Amino acid sequence: MIPARGGSTRLKGKNIHPVAGKPLIQYTIEAVLEADCFDHVLVSTDSPDIADIAKGLGVEVYDRPDEYAGSRVTVVDALLAMMEEPDPYDIFAYFLPTCPFRNAEDIKEGVALLTEEVDSVISISEYSEPPQLALLKKGDDIIPMFDNLKAGLTNSLYMTKNYKKNGGYYMGWWNRIVENRNFFTGNIKGFEIPKNRIVDIDDKFDITFAELVLARLAKND
Repeated sequence: MIPARGGSTRLKGKNIHPVAGKPLIQYTIEAVLEADCFDHVLVSTDSPDIADIAKGLGVEVYDRPDEYAGSRVTVVDALLAMMEEPDPYDIFAYFLPTCPFRNAEDIKEGVALLTEEVDSVISISEYSEPPQLALLKKGDDIIPMFDNLKAGLTNSLYMTKNYKKNGGYYMGWWNRIVENRNFFTGNIKGFEIPKNRIVDIDDKFDITFAELVLARLAKND
């Protein structure tokens, strides 16, 4: 499932905004199709324009109900609504179109990690800055979030590597996701996607940055 709302609070038409001449969502659709790991590939949307792009690429469209199309609705809420449909599945995965440069090999590697002993697999990336350096700001007051700053331990030797979910994909066993209602319960594996291929599209600056990343990736190929 590729969830893609028509609305966007920061960038109008974000999911179909052109990136190097191609609608943003097309990068994700093509990667999922190329991976050829799934029996059904669907785009969940409330937008006729997004639906037309998906259909043009040979992908089935699931019309997202209005109650699951608002900006305050979580992706998991919307997907669980779809999962209440009667058709049974073994593995369920979703891919955010705002993370365009995860590729087919990344997806295949994730599916390979999803054994019977594993509940879900999440694509991850290393944080650029150590979270141990994070500060809270309340008015003019600064509050360290971690004790290492108070102890003066700011050298990289005292920092552990930390990772974050990057939106590339979330996948797991259908029945366990329905039971847990999330992808973060049980035995979870992470597949690391290099930082140089992770772009989270949120505004026009991110579009420009994505085009620079794409040009660099093409040059390296």
